[in-house]
Amino acid sequence: MTNELHNTAEIKLIIAGLDNAGKTSFLIALRQKYNFYERVKILKPTINIDYSSFNFLNLYRINLWDMGGQERFRKIYTNNPVYFTDTNYLYYLIDVQDELRFEESIQYLSDLLDIFRSLEYSNEIIICFHKYDPKFKNSEDFVDRIEMIKNLVLTRNKDLQFRFFNTSYYDISSLSKALSYSLNTLLNTERINSKLQTIVVNFNCNYLTLYTSDGLIISDYYNETMDIKDFEEIITNKINDNLEFFQRLGDRNVNIDERMTFSKENTEYVKKFDISIGNEITIFYLSISTPLRKILELKKEVDKLEIILESTFT
Repeated sequence: MTNELHNTAEIKLIIAGLDNAGKTSFLIALRQKYNFYERVKILKPTINIDYSSFNFLNLYRINLWDMGGQERFRKIYTNNPVYFTDTNYLYYLIDVQDELRFEESIQYLSDLLDIFRSLEYSNEIIICFHKYDPKFKNSEDFVDRIEMIKNLVLTRNKDLQFRFFNTSYYDISSLSKALSYSLNTLLNTERINSKLQTIVVNFNCNYLTLYTSDGLIISDYYNETMDIKDFEEIITNKINDNLEFFQRLGDRNVNIDERMTFSKENTEYVKKFDISIGNEITIFYLSISTPLRKILELKKEVDKLEIILESTFT
C-alpha cells in the first residue's frame, strides 16, 4: 500500500492481537468516542472477524476489521493472506499485563509481518502496548517490559517501520492518539493538531475537542487522564448538548456561530466553522473548557483556526 490514499474511498484498518489482548474494549471505547455505527459480519462461519465502519468527513469510509485472537482463528488468518490485502494500517495490540504470553504475542506478530511483507505493505505498523492503565504509569517493571518488547520488534524487523503507543481503556486520550495517527495521515492534519495543542497549553484548557456536526471527533486534547466513563459523562454530554443547541438554531433559521456558558471556575466555549469540502459544506465545532480568564485572547486565537481548516480540507 502507498501513503497516497486520497483516491481511495474505502480505508481498511486491521486490529489484531492475541485473545484477551483487549481488542474488544479498545473498539468499544472507540465506538463510543467516535460515534460510529456498527455493521458486524461473520465473514465465514468458522472465522471470527468483526467488521465495523464509519464515515470520515464525507471523504472516506473507515473499515475496522477486528481479527479474533484465539489460536484456531490465528492459524486460519496466517494461512490465508487474502484477509490482509488492501490494508492501509495494521494495529497490533499487546497486553502488557500478561507477561506470560509475550513470547506467543511476538510470534503471532512475526507471522503477520511476514504476510504483510509478501503483500508489499509500506505504511507503518502501529503497535499498541495495551492495558497500560494509569496506575501502572510509574511502574519501572511495566516501563522495562515495554522497552524490552519494543527492542525485540525493532531488532528483528529492521526492514519495516513502526509506531508505538501506550494505550488503556481507562485513558481515552491514549486511544484517541493511537487511532487519530492513522486517520490524520489521510488528510494531513498536522497543522490542525499543532494549533489545537498550542491553544490547550497557552490557555491552560481543561480539554479541547474538534468535531463535526454528526459528533465525529477529529482531534482532542486533555489536561488530565480521562477514562471512558469520565469521557461519556463529561465530553460526550457536552458534545450532545452542543449538537442539540445548534440543531435547534438550524431548525429556527437562527445563525449563531459561537456559544459560551459560565460556571464558578470555568468557561465553556464553542465555536462553529463552515468549511467547504468538495461540493458540500461540512460543519466543524471546536469545544473548549478553560479557566475564567483570557477569554477574549482565546477567541482571537480560535478564529485563526478557520484558515487552517480551509487549507487542510480544500
